[in-house]
Amino acid sequence: MSGTKTHKKRDIFTEGPIDPTFIAESIAKHSTRQDIGAHEIFLGQVRADKVVGGGRGGRSSAPTTAIEYTAYRDMANEQMIAIREEAFARWPIICLHVHHSQGVIKAGELCFFVFASSAHRQTAREAVAFVTDEVKKRLPIFGKEILEDGEHVWKRNS
Repeated sequence: MSGTKTHKKRDIFTEGPIDPTFIAESIAKHSTRQDIGAHEIFLGQVRADKVVGGGRGGRSSAPTTAIEYTAYRDMANEQMIAIREEAFARWPIICLHVHHSQGVIKAGELCFFVFASSAHRQTAREAVAFVTDEVKKRLPIFGKEILEDGEHVWKRNS
């Protein structure tokens, strides 16, 4: 419930994996705020799922070694502004940060980071869940799963 405040336009994309040190620093920057009582975080990480490959008639089955993320960056950032504004309008959140990787992210590396701060935990939880789901639904971000056998499959969000 931010009223008419306009929030900064930000580029949510990071080249390569999201460094855990960056996440720790993001949290630390908020540690002196006395109006914050809760932080909620969602971290997306590349899994080494076994996937049926696109080549060879869909017969190969190999683990994912990485995902190559691409996006319509300008369009995604514009849509992210709308999602942020919706979140601030629905919940009294104090801070909201979203970062998504671009490029090749190996299995086990972090690729998506959503962080919200508020006075109370339920508010932060709901805002992070909303933003995470809306990013997956609405942003033109594409993931090409690179398989161990050299094949690839385009990732589908569910």
